Amino acid sequence: MLRGPLPATDQLLSAITVARLGSFTKAAQELELSQPALSRQVMGLEKTLGVRLFDRVGRAVRLTASGEELVGRCGPLLEELNRVTSNLAAASGTTSGRVRLGASESVAVNSLPSILRPYLNANRRVNLRLICRTSERLPDMVASGELDMAVCAVEFEPPGLHCVKLWDEELVLVLPVSHPARSRSIVSYLHEEFILLPSSTVTRRLLDSALAEGKHELRVVLEHDSPEVIKAMVLAGLGLAILPEPCVRKETRRGELAAWPLSDLRVVRHIVATSDPRRQPWPAESALLEALQRYAR
Repeated sequence: MLRGPLPATDQLLSAITVARLGSFTKAAQELELSQPALSRQVMGLEKTLGVRLFDRVGRAVRLTASGEELVGRCGPLLEELNRVTSNLAAASGTTSGRVRLGASESVAVNSLPSILRPYLNANRRVNLRLICRTSERLPDMVASGELDMAVCAVEFEPPGLHCVKLWDEELVLVLPVSHPARSRSIVSYLHEEFILLPSSTVTRRLLDSALAEGKHELRVVLEHDSPEVIKAMVLAGLGLAILPEPCVRKETRRGELAAWPLSDLRVVRHIVATSDPRRQPWPAESALLEALQRYAR
């Protein structure tokens, strides 16, 4: 048993964040501290405990055996402490706390701004951290505890996670406005060159499945995992694309791109909110889910 005062929670949080991110620099950015201040907190914790928590090999940071035990035991306790204080704040009529939200790029760019503006205005004490990753990575980040919630496209409900369906997005053909064709049939474009999302993405797999069912094959000349890059390539005349309609809504309204659904190739992707049912959501998370569902309606 320790003789003297217990370690400060901010010191414990600093050490746990460094361990999770594997970097003092990234941890300092997340905690909004200077790197020297973060290092002082970790060194103060090591001095209080009388053990070394990290091995520093070049720029790499690895937990010692003592560090692994500390993070393994204190991490869940610190998370529970945050949850308790958030629940107490909610009971007094105030929603506060930290929410780590993950989202795919297309959802973050096209849907989240109009959702988060009223949510953050109504919950000013919420510390929201938005992390953009691909829909394929986000469920794993929720399962590992890196994220509290993720909004992304799914083919099926990830094992061990809970999904709440939010909205559907139909894939549309995207062309330069100067393109002469106006056909709504994919057959009319099989001779064209296409710029698509990679085959590793949920959206591309749904598209490939629909194409295979119709026995169609597209001439794919370029792949990229960013819809923003794909749109730029279409604008430059490098090919056509097939993207979720919200991704091109702004460009079509401004007359920069043409886009329409295809009569013989209907592909719809499902956008869901994914969370881990093993942990109780914070009040701020519940309020965010309600905001997402309102948008979906």
